[in-house]
Amino acid sequence: METVRTRTAGGIVLGDGGTIALVKTKGGAAWTFPKGHVEEGESDEEAARREIEEETGVSDLEYIDDLGSYERYRIGAAGHDDDRSELKEVHLFLFAAPMHASLAPTKEIGEAQWIPYREVADHLMHPKDKVWFASVFERVRGAIQRD
Repeated sequence: METVRTRTAGGIVLGDGGTIALVKTKGGAAWTFPKGHVEEGESDEEAARREIEEETGVSDLEYIDDLGSYERYRIGAAGHDDDRSELKEVHLFLFAAPMHASLAPTKEIGEAQWIPYREVADHLMHPKDKVWFASVFERVRGAIQRD
């Protein structure tokens, strides 16, 4: 089987009181950051904003930082790599949601929750998501503490 390479964009979305939005697909076991495929003609930031709104219902995001990207295979039903059919370049940004924003999962998202930032790593199931989050944790914590 040939591996397809795709680009995705999304973000770490900060909520009230040092929380971060995580999403889970319908029937999925893995919590992850809201993100999705970059469409033709879209910048990564435009795709990130669109995907975050589609998956969480949150719009009017305040841009804070570009957190860079990493690669991982598509998440399978058990929360780990699937059959390696799709290798994703995941580009994430740091955004702040408007005060008191509520999460309203849409489309393929079955659940969305605000998770305290210190507990996010415990919720992420994919090992590469965990490693990447650890690499940006201090930047995220600094953004939370600026308020």
